[in-house]
Amino acid sequence: MDKKKRTRFRPEVPEAWLRRGMRVPFVMASILCSLAHAGSGADAPVPKKAAGQRKPALDIQVQGGGWGSARKEAIETVLKEVADALLVNLPERLVAPIVVTHTDGPPVALYGRGQQGEYRIRLHARGDNWHLYAYEFAHELCHVLSNYDENVAPGAAPTRYNQWFEETLCETASLFTLKRLAQRWESAPPGPEWAGEAAPLRRFFELLISEGHRQLPHDAPLAGWLRDNEDALRNNPYLRDKNEVLANLLLPLFDGNPENWQALAYLNLDPADARSSLRAYLTHWYRNAPEAHRAVVGDVLAMLELKDALAPEVPR
Repeated sequence: MDKKKRTRFRPEVPEAWLRRGMRVPFVMASILCSLAHAGSGADAPVPKKAAGQRKPALDIQVQGGGWGSARKEAIETVLKEVADALLVNLPERLVAPIVVTHTDGPPVALYGRGQQGEYRIRLHARGDNWHLYAYEFAHELCHVLSNYDENVAPGAAPTRYNQWFEETLCETASLFTLKRLAQRWESAPPGPEWAGEAAPLRRFFELLISEGHRQLPHDAPLAGWLRDNEDALRNNPYLRDKNEVLANLLLPLFDGNPENWQALAYLNLDPADARSSLRAYLTHWYRNAPEAHRAVVGDVLAMLELKDALAPEVPR
């Protein structure tokens, strides 16, 4: 295998699907989502962009085969909707194009750029399963936004003990995107072929957040849950039954404040982040972020009862 194409899982290992997080029940969830009864309550309207803000002009190129009946142009439209939901403004580092190809394995953002400097993302979704395109691409785009390859040596197999937190954030990004697109497409789908697609997006979102393994036990404070599970997560960042607990809890921090996703641009910038403690990792994130984006990081620290790491720097 070309070392420049190394992914975050070892494709020669059969259980890579599970270790990467593409759970077997995920396919079943897709089927159940289409059968489940649509929620009757309407979500709050999506706030309009403030004056002076621009939509991201991402160059997203869907290439190759394996997409089933879906047109590449239609897939690109949906992926750009995903990017628009996550990005208030386009980070400078994303002037490079994102080339998206199909894979029969788990979705992945490849380490190492392509020959033209492009980011490379592989998705498993195919056909007109637009909720799966949204879910998968939001997760992989989140990795790109969070500098997932910033301190990875060329050709090296990365060891990133805090990757589990990045995986958690990217699961939150997927949940956020499903909900946001469901709201937006209710009244303004990107084209006639997506009329009526808001309901499947909403059903899939509701199905995911209600999964039993995502719920924090009533008798387990989050700080205690973290102490009990952090070592396992540091050794295996793809323990979805664990990091999806925190993903659900992080969602409200972004749900009402989508501009908080801009803070991703300041994650993983410290060379020590790969092997540091979670406390140090989040502290670096806070200090690398400009003042305008520090509040959400402070909220994360407070949620995990780690805010004292920056006292008195972080207001209580």
